[in-house]
Amino acid sequence: MAAANESSGLKIAVAVFVTLSVIMAVSTYFSYTAYSSAEARRAQADAAVTEANQTNSVAVSTIDTLRKEIGVRSDDPDAIKTEIKNEYKKIDDEVKSLIDQVNAAVTKAQGAGASGPELDDAKAKVQSIAADYRRDLNKNYILALSRLTDLLKNLTLLTNQLSLNYTDVKRGLESANQVNADKLAVADKALADAKTELAAVQQKHIDERQSLLTKVDTFDTERAKLATEVQNLTTKIRQLEDDYGKRQELAQQTIREQRDRLEQKETVLDRPDGRVTYVDYTRGEIHANLTRSQGARPQMSLAIFDASSPGLPTDKPKGTVQLIQVGDQYSIARIEKTNTNIDPIRVGDYVYSAAWSPNEPMRFALIGKIDINRDGVDDRQDLKRMIEAAGGIVDYDLPPPEAGRESGKLSGRDAWYVIDTRPALAELYKNYGVRASENADFLKKQSEAIREARLNGVRPMPIERLLAYLGYDFAAPIRGRAEAIDNATLKRVLSPLQSGGAAKPAAGEAAEQPKAEDKPKAEESPK
Repeated sequence: MAAANESSGLKIAVAVFVTLSVIMAVSTYFSYTAYSSAEARRAQADAAVTEANQTNSVAVSTIDTLRKEIGVRSDDPDAIKTEIKNEYKKIDDEVKSLIDQVNAAVTKAQGAGASGPELDDAKAKVQSIAADYRRDLNKNYILALSRLTDLLKNLTLLTNQLSLNYTDVKRGLESANQVNADKLAVADKALADAKTELAAVQQKHIDERQSLLTKVDTFDTERAKLATEVQNLTTKIRQLEDDYGKRQELAQQTIREQRDRLEQKETVLDRPDGRVTYVDYTRGEIHANLTRSQGARPQMSLAIFDASSPGLPTDKPKGTVQLIQVGDQYSIARIEKTNTNIDPIRVGDYVYSAAWSPNEPMRFALIGKIDINRDGVDDRQDLKRMIEAAGGIVDYDLPPPEAGRESGKLSGRDAWYVIDTRPALAELYKNYGVRASENADFLKKQSEAIREARLNGVRPMPIERLLAYLGYDFAAPIRGRAEAIDNATLKRVLSPLQSGGAAKPAAGEAAEQPKAEDKPKAEESPK
């Protein structure tokens, strides 16, 4: 049993040994085969490394040679690329600067007188080459050298052309300098001649000046003599003015005394201007003994006073008339207004105008603010028109500030000075927009004008009295746009009179009018 067990164990051991031997042999075979393959690959790799080292050595040598040829200082490829790029940029900037210099040089040469198509052609070629070089984005060493060589060649041509032009310009300038030198010599000679002539003229003027100084001395002596005479005459004139002033003051005083003697008060009428010779209330007309030779004219306004009035007892006359026709024997006037029906206009009543007298117009002076209708606005222009329409003349006008300027001259020939002394005058001045300083100056000038008028014997005329004489109605509405026209009356007023002296009758009126010799002598009652 034990032997059997040993035989089995041996068999098992032999079997295991054989198996392990086979396995080791197979493993050894495969290991040797892999080693042989790896060795072959190693030998190939060593050969490739050797070849690569040789290629790298050649490339490094070639790169060093190229780097030396190009002139770069870096060893790193990226640094070399950056350095080459920077050098290209510097060359671009230099080319741009070179183009600017070329343009400036050509412009300067042309400004100096250089000309010719060669200069412009060379300039255009240089600009074209530089532009092509700068536009090329894929620059290389050979292309850059070629373009720069062309650029250098054209710059050389341009330089030669500029030199030739400068030579021509220099020769032209030398020729011009010679011509200018010749002209300058002629001008110098003319200058010398002018200086000689000027010296002669100056000497002549010096002699004439000496002669004039002698005359001036003579004239100064005569002027001093005349000044003495003028002083004496001035003293004499001053004495004569003093004497004249005294005589004038005495004459003014005499005039005032005579007027005061003739007029016991200022409201007395000197004498009537005429009389009413005929009254026709049917036609609303009167006849007066005013004639053309006395100075009466149509459109004059006249006041009518009672025949029994010794003077001028009231500011309100009987009525107001307006002349519509003036003849050589009598005048015809239209009745404008009758103040009262119980005292109508009669034959023999006085015809009076405050602005006119026979053969001589009345002269007026307007002093201060004139407010006819009391609306706070100066109405002196309307008053002037009424005075002129009545035959008077305004010799002097002193308006308040902002209402006009002083005009005319106040003299002893003026019969009346018109003032507006109604109580509301001060308030009107305040509302008139006048500053206090201007108002004070005006009041001072107004007082001086009234004083001078008094000294000259000019009598005052209140505005309300003058308006009554001129026929102004305070109750009348302000005249505005005409709403209707009486054509028949208008034609009658404007039509010429017939041969008999009577007015041409209007439609619907009697054609027969009383003649001058048939006028009643007694007063005629109104109808």
